[in-house]
Formats: sequence, structure tokens, C-alpha cells
Amino acid sequence: MGLFHRPTVAQPSEGHSFVTLIQNEGNNTGRGFIGWRDPRKDFNTHSKLIVRRGEEAIFENGGSEYVCFPPGEYELETQNYAVIRSFREALSGGQTMFPCRVYFVSTEQFEVEWGTSEAIGYTCPLMGPGAQVRGGGVYVIKVQDSEKFCGTILRDNESYDVDMLSKKLLSRIYKRVASIISNVLEENQINGMEVSKKVDEISELCMPRIQTLLDEFGFMLVDFTAELFIDEEQRQMYESAIRLQRMTAQGEAQARVISAQGKVGEMQTMGDAYTTIKGMEMLQTIAENPGAGGIASAGAGLGMGMAAGNAFGNIAQSIFSGVQQQPQQPKQSNFGGASRFGTGGQEQPTPSSASVPQDPIEVLEKMKQMLEKGLIPQAVYDQKVAEILSRM
Repeated sequence: MGLFHRPTVAQPSEGHSFVTLIQNEGNNTGRGFIGWRDPRKDFNTHSKLIVRRGEEAIFENGGSEYVCFPPGEYELETQNYAVIRSFREALSGGQTMFPCRVYFVSTEQFEVEWGTSEAIGYTCPLMGPGAQVRGGGVYVIKVQDSEKFCGTILRDNESYDVDMLSKKLLSRIYKRVASIISNVLEENQINGMEVSKKVDEISELCMPRIQTLLDEFGFMLVDFTAELFIDEEQRQMYESAIRLQRMTAQGEAQARVISAQGKVGEMQTMGDAYTTIKGMEMLQTIAENPGAGGIASAGAGLGMGMAAGNAFGNIAQSIFSGVQQQPQQPKQSNFGGASRFGTGGQEQPTPSSASVPQDPIEVLEKMKQMLEKGLIPQAVYDQKVAEILSRM
């Protein structure tokens, strides 16, 4: 008994029966089976089709009509009739005038292992161009569109199994899959030292792109794993790059510490003069950049304009805080160290150089220079001049 049981009601001509039983049997079922094409190219109408659990049948009638049958029993209708087919074939030289075929396709999912035949290159955020990874993993695949699978793959093969899928289809698209992995690593800035820790993330990002490749063949990618790693030579290069990066970071941190210590020493050495100098530098910056975020340009309306004037005034006040009204000094007596009015002949303390008021003329000259250089606005200049003149 062959693959098919053919219960014959009558035998009008050699090789054809009135009713044909079509089913998938023998070596074309079980683990690893994906698809099988029935060798007969035609059969009579009312032939019986049996589709088992875990598979689908595609009935091709006349080379253009496709019908998909789920598990069950069916009666097929064709244009071949036992009574007249011998007469028709005699006219066509024995060739059938109404070809029809049946394909059986597994609906189960199956695993296919893959591995890198060559290193996958990409541009690493740490190493730059020329970085490489190797690895492998597993495809979990099932037929999603039986009609498309039969039209693109099975019709050119009597049968199709997992080994053929791995050697023919997946090896053919391997370079495109490698390019997908490379792009995912670059787009997500994953360096070679991290690939083994981020296999889930990498696999998830690759899946929809690989699915696009399999769509044209009728397959669905149920799951995909990418176990990637770097070889020993690449690992040593990465470790050297990481050490260099750490040394550079430490050097920059040390330079910042030295710079900060220098500023602290500068403040301690200059004392109050430090504040005055920094205030003048600030006024210089504001004057040179009047439209780049200055106090006045940042405001809106009269309120912010007044705030800007006050800010300038406060800075100028801190700079010229040494200008004070000269106090009246009491006249000293030259008679024996005592005053004419019997006051104690104590010697009056001589003012220190730090408390000696600045010459108003010098201050006015400095204010004029600052106005001409644009360090202070006209309003601040007028205010300070009036204040100094009122003390003279």
C-alpha cells in the first residue's frame, strides 16, 4: 500500500479512478516536516481530501485558483470527469486539460539554530569603526500564510523540512540578518563589552526587522534569540580602550581640582579686591553682549528695566564703596600736648591707609572712563556723579 488509498468504483482508463483519496502520510509528517506536494497533477471531481490535525491543505485548481482547507474531510470539485476524461486526453496527446494539485503544510512551530559564519562588523561607541561580534541563536518559526509558502517555496520542491529551511532560505538571508544586528547595535550605542548582557534587548529589537524578510515567504517569526560575544583579541582591545578612557577622565578631574584650588588661592590673596575685579569683569561682559541674555534684555516692561538699573547700580556701588564723605578732623593743640580748652593731651590716631577716602576727582575720572567704555549706563553714571558732588 503506497502513500494514498485509492478506493476505485470503476476504472474507465488505466491510471485513473473515479474517486481518489488524497491525504498526507508516511515520511511527510512528524517533527521537522514543513510542507509536502502531492505528486498527482490531476484527479477527478468528487475526490476526497483528508487534512489531519496540525496541518493545512492548499488545493490548486487550474493553476490559478487556491483554496486553503483546515483539518477535516472534504470533497473536491474539479473539471475532470471520469466518463469523458479519456476522450479529452486522447485529443491532447495524454495531457490533462484541467490540472489540479494539493499541497500539505504544517501549522506547527519549529526551531532553527543559526550561527555567524563570519564576524559581524559595526561602528562601536567605544572602539569606533571596525568593531566585530560573533555569536548565534535560534529562530522559532511557523508558516503563517500557507498559500504564499506554497507559491514561493513548496511548488518547486516535492517536500520541505527544517534542514532545507536552514540551508536554503535562512542561509540565503543571513547577510541581511547580520546587517540588521549591526544596525541595532549602532543605533542603540551598544559596545562589544555589553552585547552579552543585552541579548534580550538586542533580540527584541531585531525581531520586527527579520519578520519583514520572512513575510515574502509566508513565514512568521515567533521568537528570535541572538547570543552575541566578542573574541579574545577584541576583548583585549576593549579593555585597553576602557583603561585609557578612565585615565583621561581622572586627568580631567584632577585638572578641575587644581583650577578650583587656584581660584581659592586667588580669592585669599586678593581679599576684597577680588570682588571689585569680578564685578568689573561682569560689567564688561554685559556691555559687550547687550542682546545676549543681559539683565535688561531678559525683562519685559518697565519693571524689569528698573531691576536692570538697580543691578548695575549695586555692582558699581560695590566697586566704588571706598568713596566716603571726608570727616571733620579736630584741630590739635601745640601747647604741651593739651588743647586750649583743657582737654586731654592725647595724641589723635593717624588714619590708616585702608581708611583714607579716595580722591573724588580720581573717582569721577574712573567713572567717566567706565561710561565711555560702556561698562555702566548713563543713568548710573549721572547718579554716582551727583552723589559724589553732594559730598564735596
